[in-house]
Amino acid sequence: MQVVTVGGFKGGTGKTTIAALLGVAAVMDGLRVAYLDLDRNTRNLSSFVTLRRASRLLSPDHVMLMDMEEDVRTDARPRHTGRLEPLVRMARMDGYDLLIIDTSSGNLSDVYEAHLLAGVILTPMNESPADMHGLFAPLGSPAAPRINYREMIDTVRFDRRRAGLSEQRWHVVMNRVSALPSKIGNTINDRVAVLAREAGFEAVWRLRDRVIHRALALEGRSVFDAPSEGKLSMSELSGRSEVRALLALIDRAPVMHMARAA
Repeated sequence: MQVVTVGGFKGGTGKTTIAALLGVAAVMDGLRVAYLDLDRNTRNLSSFVTLRRASRLLSPDHVMLMDMEEDVRTDARPRHTGRLEPLVRMARMDGYDLLIIDTSSGNLSDVYEAHLLAGVILTPMNESPADMHGLFAPLGSPAAPRINYREMIDTVRFDRRRAGLSEQRWHVVMNRVSALPSKIGNTINDRVAVLAREAGFEAVWRLRDRVIHRALALEGRSVFDAPSEGKLSMSELSGRSEVRALLALIDRAPVMHMARAA
C-alpha cells in the first residue's frame, strides 16, 4: 500500500483539492483508496466526500480523525505519538492500494506523524512569494515563520534514517497556475528550482487554475466525473491529464514497508 501525505504549514495552497482529485482519479482507475482527514477545523475533505456520496458519485473510503491532543510547540522537535500508525497498519491489512492523508496547516503531532509514515509527500503551493516563504524559508532566515515546514521535513528525514526507513519522495505541486505566463510566475518558478536543490524535493508538478477544480466544494464533482452537460470541455480533459500524470508519479514510487519508528 502506498501512503501519500499532502502537507504544508501554509494555508490556502490547495492541499485538500490535490488530495480530493488524486483519490477520485485512483478510484476511477480501479484502486482501493482511503482518505484520512486530519483537518479537524475545516473538515473540507470530509465535506467533499459527503457531497459526492449524496450525488451517488464513486468515492474513496474516508476517516475523519477527531479528538486528538494538539501539540503546537514551536520550541521543540515534534513527538512521534503513534496515533496514526495503527490506522495505516489497518488500512494495509484491509487491502487498500492507496492511503491519502490530508493534513491541516498547524504544527501538530499528527501532522508530523503523517509525514513520517508517508512514502510520498506532496506539498502544494501557489505562484506566490508568500507561499514560497511560508513553506521553504530556512530556519534562522529573516522573518522565518515560527512554524517551519522545511525544518519539519528535515526532522522527519532524520527520524526515518534513525529508524532504518527509506527516505520518502518529496514533490512540490504548483497549484492554480495561470494559463498566461507572468513575471512573478517566472520568478517563483526559477526560485523554486533552486529550492529543490537546497531543500531536497524532487520534480515540481503543475496544475492549472481551472473552474472545475475550484467547484469541487460545491457538489463534489471532479474532472473525472461525467459532466452535467454531457460533454467534456477541453479544460476538463486537460485537467484529467494533469492529475493522472501526478497519480502515475505516485504509482511509480517504491512502496515503503513501514517499521515502527523509534
